[in-house]
Amino acid sequence: MEKEPENDQVDIQGILFRYLNYWPWIIVSIIIAILCAVLYLRYTPDSYNTVAKVKILSDKEATDISLDLDKILGKSNVNLENERAVLNSFRLNRQVVGQLNLQTTYFQTGRVNQRKVYSAPFMAKYAPEADVTNTGLEFEITILPRGYNLRNVNTGTTLDVDNYYYNTPTDQFPFTLEPREAGTIVPGENPVYTVTIASESRATQSLLQSIKITPDGKNSDILILSLDGTNKDQSQDILNTLIEVYSEDGILDRQQVSKRTISFIDERFLFLSVELDSIELAKGNYKQNNNLSVFEVDAATVIQKRTVKDEQLFEAETQLMLANVLEKSMSNTKDLQLLPANIGLSSGAINDLISDYNLAVLEYNKWKTGAGDSNPKVKILKQTILDLNANISSSLSGYKSQLEESLKKNQRAQNQVQQSFSTLPNKEKILRSIERQQLLKENLYLLLLQKREEAAINMAITSANIKIIDYAITNSIPVAPKRKIIYLGALLMGILIPVGIIYLKFLLNNKIYTGKDVEAINPNAPILGEIPVITNPKDLMQNSSDNPQAEEAFRTLAHNLNFMQVKNSHVGGHVIGITSSVKGEGKTTVSFKVAQTYFQLKKNVLIVGADLRNPQLHPYINETKDKAGLSNYLSESDSNWEDYVLNINEGANRFDVLLSGAIPPMPTVLLSNPRFEKFIKEARTKYDYIIIDTAPTLLVSDTLTFANKLDFTLYVLRSGVTKKQLVDYSKKLVDENKLGDMGYVVNDIDYRGSYGYGYNYGYGYGYSAEMPNKAWYQFWR
Repeated sequence: MEKEPENDQVDIQGILFRYLNYWPWIIVSIIIAILCAVLYLRYTPDSYNTVAKVKILSDKEATDISLDLDKILGKSNVNLENERAVLNSFRLNRQVVGQLNLQTTYFQTGRVNQRKVYSAPFMAKYAPEADVTNTGLEFEITILPRGYNLRNVNTGTTLDVDNYYYNTPTDQFPFTLEPREAGTIVPGENPVYTVTIASESRATQSLLQSIKITPDGKNSDILILSLDGTNKDQSQDILNTLIEVYSEDGILDRQQVSKRTISFIDERFLFLSVELDSIELAKGNYKQNNNLSVFEVDAATVIQKRTVKDEQLFEAETQLMLANVLEKSMSNTKDLQLLPANIGLSSGAINDLISDYNLAVLEYNKWKTGAGDSNPKVKILKQTILDLNANISSSLSGYKSQLEESLKKNQRAQNQVQQSFSTLPNKEKILRSIERQQLLKENLYLLLLQKREEAAINMAITSANIKIIDYAITNSIPVAPKRKIIYLGALLMGILIPVGIIYLKFLLNNKIYTGKDVEAINPNAPILGEIPVITNPKDLMQNSSDNPQAEEAFRTLAHNLNFMQVKNSHVGGHVIGITSSVKGEGKTTVSFKVAQTYFQLKKNVLIVGADLRNPQLHPYINETKDKAGLSNYLSESDSNWEDYVLNINEGANRFDVLLSGAIPPMPTVLLSNPRFEKFIKEARTKYDYIIIDTAPTLLVSDTLTFANKLDFTLYVLRSGVTKKQLVDYSKKLVDENKLGDMGYVVNDIDYRGSYGYGYNYGYGYGYSAEMPNKAWYQFWR
């Protein structure tokens, strides 16, 4: 049973070195990201936070300084949510937009970008009556030495204005222009401005989204208004104007009852003045025509009794008249309108109902403005108002019935007294009637005049329901853009982007690079050698000692091959087949270098070119493909293979070579010839090592025809070229017994490259010590 590999630990150092090999690109990416962050911060305006604080006062706090239980317990008796809804209402914010002309936005054109400004040298005022598009408008205004050049960005239409006042709006330019301050317009260095004009609704919606209103604490009556903006003055003006509009709206709301009372009394004054004038004129004419003077002394007692009854009758008639006046006012008043309060009725219940009715109407109007008709609170208030109206009408009807009954009683009593006046002249009775009417009207006039003055005083002393704690204050430290975060983000992006790309490169790469990659696929086959890059492999005859790192790697490979062949008990030399999956993986180079290495180890070596289809061994010894060799021996039955052996005796290369010879038509049949087996047996007796350079196993089956005659197969893989699927293929050949004992050699490893992991080998010299340096931009392979 095969054992699982015991060491499954992740090679953190190796992975780190793989990424660090790309350090120049990572540094370039970081520099580019930092430069982008610098440019972004250079041309992005700073945004500052502006804050204002107001305290919402209750009705009692707005009129007096009385204390209640909620204040003592530290609880707020103000509904802050209602006040926040009012401050966030479209109605109030639209007034702010109108007062500050926030529909119009100014941008000054600079050398690189446009900068938003609050106060341009001119003021552009939108003229909606001239606008036929009803869409977003954008204009470019260039300040000239004596006027403007106007350009409609949407249509491209231009217009020259010969002075600094433009007062004739058109459909292409629906606005007017005038200097912000007379005589201060000069072209300057940046005379070009871009003006955008949005609809009032859109500008209001934008303002509502930018303003934040929050309570200062859980039990606090203080609201904090905050706004982030690039222009400090504009942000402060917006918040201060909103507070002012809210304060004025609260005052007007609280003055509505007093205004309605004054209006009602003024209407009654017109009628009373006419009636008093008529009564005065009738009284004078009657006395003059009837020569009336003083009554007899004996009528004094009767007159005194009559006076008491008259007073009672007068009081009843006065109350009945006031009740009729109020009833008439209610009938003329539309639904959900305020009623006149405290007009002189003696009924405390009716006066209380009118007061409750007016308070309910005010609260209904406030909620309707902030929340709409569908709000449950609005519906409840509306029903309450209707119920109070019905109660007032019912109470007023009952009160009138009571007054009428009292009036009837007083009239009956007066009739009884009148009987005692039978001796008084009838004319005196008529005069008394006239005087009573006159006195009634005069008292009513004085009463209404007093109530009007009270209502006027209440309206004059009405105060706002807010107390301003802090007007708008702008923090000098910008809240955006956050420079540290942007620089940190740029640094991270500069690192993560190239690392991510490199990771994808690794993830999508299906090639092997080192022995560890091979072991992960086929852990049962040994890795006998890892060969570094050989710059010019076909110059090995002349420069065999120019690469000491490669020489050491091949000596290690030769020793490992010896260990793998200890178990072979045959007589004679060792036969080693060197093959690969496809061409171009360096098997011929490895074959030649292994032969060199065994010769240096004092061994008698023969290297055989068995790749009959695509021979590659001849360039190493400066011969041509036509040179006779193995194919000639196998095809000529009377030939001797020793006649084709070339003895190499040049420098360190002193071994024998048997080239592949002429390319035959059927290499597989030729290699199956018994003469090949005879050749191997005879070669064993003459050489210590027979190195056979075979054909690739994936492309043709030539190698598999004599694989069973080999003592050992060295399977060559090329770093960065051989795909992982080919390693699986080689493993399959062993599993199916098509190849015998086999080991791998990984060829052409770039220890300084992307997959070298930065490993250095010791013993006084390292593979990276004398490796040729590549330019930093040549790593991507």
